[in-house]
Amino acid sequence: MEDEHLLVQDLLKRHNLSVSALAQAADMADSTLYEYTGGRRKNIPLRVWRALFELTEDVRILDLLTGRVEVFVVPMPKPAPEDVTAETLKRLIEKRKMDIECEQAILDILADGRVDRADREAIEQYRQAHPDAIRLDAQIYHTIMHHYERSLAAEEPEAQ
Repeated sequence: MEDEHLLVQDLLKRHNLSVSALAQAADMADSTLYEYTGGRRKNIPLRVWRALFELTEDVRILDLLTGRVEVFVVPMPKPAPEDVTAETLKRLIEKRKMDIECEQAILDILADGRVDRADREAIEQYRQAHPDAIRLDAQIYHTIMHHYERSLAAEEPEAQ
């Protein structure tokens, strides 16, 4: 089985998606999609990858396209910035602070130059959580910018 097939299986598992849900999103019969997820069909169609990305926003899908080219792509956050309350924004920032503390702990782990089994597990958890941390950071940024731009727009009539 190819790496791409294993990735599809992992994406379905990690994001708690059924093959039926993906098949519906890709406008494909369940039985056909099972042939791709099981590795019986070699090349997974673009519409499957597109549907998977729409359902998961998992950056590993983009890695298939970019290969070794270093890129930084962040999907627009959900909920939309205008729907995020000030209280929710505060909670998001607190979560980001915890992420930063985790990153500092990872630096401490790596500082001694020795990586044992527990260190590898911690770093792997960090790797798995990274896409969510990026989305969280984007959510905070876009929400703040939305409220800032809305405040500027409210001030404009007064300035004239």
